[in-house]
This record gives sequence, structure tokens and C-alpha cells, in this order.
Amino acid sequence: MLTRSGLGLAIAAVVLTVVGVWWSYEELFVAGLATGLLVVVSIWLSQRPLRPTVVRRIVAIRVPRGDPIHVGYRIRNDSRYRSARATIVDTCDDAVVRVPMEPVAPRSISEVLGAIPTRRRGLFTVGPFEIERVDPFGLSIGRRPDSTTATIVVHPKVYDLVGPHGAVRVVDSDAALRRATSDPLSGFVSMREYVVGDDPRLIHWPTTARTGTLMVREHVEVRRPEFTVVLDTADHVADPDQFEELVDVAATVAVHAIRVGLDVVLRTTSPAHAGTSTRLISDAAVLDLLTPVQQTDRRELLPVSSLFAAGLDQSSVVMITGPGGPSSRFTRLDRVIAVRIGTDARMEPGISLVAASAQEFVHRWGILLTP
Repeated sequence: MLTRSGLGLAIAAVVLTVVGVWWSYEELFVAGLATGLLVVVSIWLSQRPLRPTVVRRIVAIRVPRGDPIHVGYRIRNDSRYRSARATIVDTCDDAVVRVPMEPVAPRSISEVLGAIPTRRRGLFTVGPFEIERVDPFGLSIGRRPDSTTATIVVHPKVYDLVGPHGAVRVVDSDAALRRATSDPLSGFVSMREYVVGDDPRLIHWPTTARTGTLMVREHVEVRRPEFTVVLDTADHVADPDQFEELVDVAATVAVHAIRVGLDVVLRTTSPAHAGTSTRLISDAAVLDLLTPVQQTDRRELLPVSSLFAAGLDQSSVVMITGPGGPSSRFTRLDRVIAVRIGTDARMEPGISLVAASAQEFVHRWGILLTP
């Protein structure tokens, strides 16, 4: 393929040749032939086989959204001659990266690194790639395609939330942790002497009568707190770019809650990826659930009430929605924190926090949890 300079020179060669013949102007005719010959030589040089072989290597097959896909290209030159300078052109999800490939010495191996940007979640194919070589005159570009491809998973980006126990504070403030005095799932540990401030209901009267000292039962909480994150997938509450931020926030909150020891349930209003009431036990489980989730038409949307058929007695809820959400309402607002994410998100009754992006949400989350 000719470059702009090469195309201009080819046109000039034709014009000079035609004018030289038309006017019987020998100098113009010779100049046209010479120019045309230069273009032909440039095309031949750019199309010559490239000596080295190139093998792509993906550094990590799972990357957070917004982080680049790091790619290594191993260049092996088994010939007796130094290879020419070229450019590796690789693609993924409409993103194109150009990696310069410097000449490689005879019988040598070299490696260059490239980074392909990511902008949305999903399962994507990297490649195929091409090797471009421009002739020394800059008039023609030769391309050698390579059909090798690789698969990459782009999952939601997880941020570090402000405060080491933010999620626990939310659950405590919403009384999702029942105390040992009223929780039948709490376990008895031992007896101890009564101290001022102990709940009188914990006094064990038979032991008190036997010892003559007020004795209370000491319990330990054996049930872990439950925390539910709901992602609003309605297509009318956020645009596609904002929705990617919503998913990042949902992943961040869920992963943070797991790391601080909560029983985490993740639900969405998408019928295809609604999640289950089963708790998630790892970061990977959260990311795997949220990676394929896409926005849902309002006619197919799951109502939030259907996700909590058993009620909210055992869970505190954080609902992540967009500027136009939530798509449906909770009846127990005392147990729900509704968060709006988007550049035009606004506060209103029933909304606890607004942020323009996932990164801004991280900063405002700490303020929300401040006693």
C-alpha cells in the first residue's frame, strides 16, 4: 500500500511521463520514468518477506476495566542478516496499538512490550496482529498478517474503600447484627460474674443461687453478618459509560464486604444474571458474576421486590443505580442505602449518596460512614 507521499509521487510519475510524450519533452519523460521506477522499487522493498518470526504473549488473561492489557512480542531472527525496522499493529475491542519493532541482530532474540487499553467489561479477542514495514523512502507500506489470537477477560475494577471497616459500620448502623441477648444462633461460652451494664436477662439464676454471686452467661456471635449489594441494570437509569461505573461500584462494595468478614449476597435486576441468595465467598466470584452483566430493557427488568421474597430482616442492602434510578423502590428504606452514580446524579429523598464516578464514590463512601 502506498503512503500519501508514495501516492503523490506515483501520480507525478504518470503526469511527467504523459506530458513528456505529449510534448516530446525527453527530460520530462525520463523524470517520469525515474520517478515511477522509484515507486516500484519502494513497493518491492516493503513487500519483501520479513526475516524474524513474532510470537505474542499475554502477560495476564484477566485485567480490570480501564487497565491496559500488557502484551509481550517475542522476535526471533534465525537468518544471517540483520532484520529491518518494522511496526507491530495489534487490536482488541476496536482499540489499536502500534508497537515499534527495532532491527534484530542475526540469530538473536528480542522482546518488545505493548499495552492495549480497555474501556468496558467482557470476554474479548486480542488480535490478529499485523507487522508493518515501510520502505527506506517512506513511499510504501508492506503488511504481513498473523492470524494468532488470544482471549482476554476484562472484569470490573475494584477500588479500595476509605476506612478499613466501612461495610461493617453500615451493617451495624442498620441493626443487621442481632446481639447475643436476642439471637438464638449465638453460642454459649462460659459463666462469669455480673458487672454493671450487663443485660439482666443473661443472669443464670441456678448458678447464682449456688454460688451466692450474680453470674451471667457469656455468649459469642456465631452467625456472620449478611450484606446484600443490588445492581440496577435498567437501561433508562444510566448511559453505557455510566453503567460501567455502576458495575465498578457494585464490585468494590461487594469485595470490600467479603474482605471484612461479611456474608455477601450480590443481586442484579437483569434476568440473565440476577445472582442468587447464596453468599459469595471470594473476590473472583463477585467479578465472575458482574463481568457479563449488561443493561436490561425496562420491559424485561426484574423488580427489586422479587429479589427479596423473604423480606429484609436478615440483611442490610446497598443498591447501586444511575442518575435516573432506582428503577424500583424498597418498602423498607431504613435497611437500604441507595447510591446514584453518574455525572448528572442528584440527591433526593431516599438517596443516601451520589457520585460522578466510581473513584469519586470511594471518597464519599468514607464521609457517609462517619458516625
